[in-house]
Amino acid sequence: MKVFKNTLILRILITLLTLMPIGLVAGPTIIRDNRIFDLATTPVLGRGYSISTNTFQSTCMQNIKVTEPSYDFDYTFESLEKEDMERTSTTRGLGFDVSYLAFDIKASGTSTQVEGVTMYYHNLRVEINMHTYYASVDEGSTSLSDAAKTLLLNSDIPGFFHSCGSFYVRSIGRTAKFVSLFTYLDESEERNKDFEMQLELAIKGFGGKLVEYLSSNQGGAGVTLNVRNSFESMASKKRLTITTKAWGLGKNQNATLIAYDLPTYKAAIKEAFISMQNPMTGRVSTMEVIPWVENASFQNLIDLEEEIEDETGERLLLFEKKKILNMNAEFLAQIGRTDRNLMDIYYKALICKQQIESRWKREGKLLPGLLNAMLQNNKNPNTLKIQGLEAELTPEKIDDLLTDEDRFMYGEDGKSGARECMRQIMRSGIFKKSWRDIPICKELRTAFSTSTNEIIDDYCMPKLARAKQ
Repeated sequence: MKVFKNTLILRILITLLTLMPIGLVAGPTIIRDNRIFDLATTPVLGRGYSISTNTFQSTCMQNIKVTEPSYDFDYTFESLEKEDMERTSTTRGLGFDVSYLAFDIKASGTSTQVEGVTMYYHNLRVEINMHTYYASVDEGSTSLSDAAKTLLLNSDIPGFFHSCGSFYVRSIGRTAKFVSLFTYLDESEERNKDFEMQLELAIKGFGGKLVEYLSSNQGGAGVTLNVRNSFESMASKKRLTITTKAWGLGKNQNATLIAYDLPTYKAAIKEAFISMQNPMTGRVSTMEVIPWVENASFQNLIDLEEEIEDETGERLLLFEKKKILNMNAEFLAQIGRTDRNLMDIYYKALICKQQIESRWKREGKLLPGLLNAMLQNNKNPNTLKIQGLEAELTPEKIDDLLTDEDRFMYGEDGKSGARECMRQIMRSGIFKKSWRDIPICKELRTAFSTSTNEIIDDYCMPKLARAKQ
């Protein structure tokens, strides 16, 4: 009985240590910075992810069930003064700012001549923000894909992490935004508060209140005018225009967001609101990732209960094996990414050189009209002469790029490098010995890189810069 109690206490202790948020075991991580704001990447619930390389891998879950999300919604109607036009509107956690100057409209208070009369521009902002959260993988109803299971059952743990990443996306928060600027002209440099009040009531659809408002402002003399026609006539005289931008909307085949008057604008708002409510669409603003070693299905398919001793002869506890497994998985991901980057820059250089030769050269010389031509940087406004890029694309320098990859993978002697590091990790046991305890792996850290040639990375594939007007 005493042995049983001691065993039970030990199991409870191991469980508690596994769950303790003390940094010994990688638990859930919340990402809400610009790592997830790149529109070229596609965060998806259940998709694999590597924190060390900030890359998404395959989706290794099937029949994914998603929990019911919640929504935060806000609606804003306000006048924009001249100084307001210079500021930006920041949506919570979305990672981009909306500059009102980007709408390409005249700032409030700017004057213009209309049929010989001095008129002044005035702007109003209507903004809708929708924030969706609690959209999460229901792990109790979602299983690993058959291919992922096969990898684990075959003890191909490196293959699993290579395909599925060391983490997976458990939950995603999204934000959508719909912004409209209403611009009207008035003979006064001061805002026309009566017109703006009517516009706000018309947009919000408070028809009865609009009639009441007009009645009270006309002495209550039994207003029988057609309110809609009256307001539309006033809006026409004031040259009312609507400029709209939207971000993160879902696809709604029956929706139209084009507005040319108030009725169509109100319909556009309604359709935009419906399009925002799809939990699978919207700009990603937050993301929760969790290591696979914390997933019950993953643990069920690999044997972490095996009795293992470290180099001192002490038995490794479960939380230690999880920690080692996750650390080694991230390290292998870094090796894989660095190798891919080295090969990518090599192939990019080869194709880049071929494009220059075939498009802009004849008999090995630049065409006469291109001797002073500039290339456009693909990442910023900088430019570079074609000859400057060619200087990085000589046969010797291109060969050096392949040599860099070979040196990284196989070392100076052809028998060490990343390949030998991976072998020693697997030979020791991927969840038995950390890469930090393997000398050749520790030496490899300084070789991790994302690019080996900035000029090739920035100017390939080459395109001519537009001549300045």
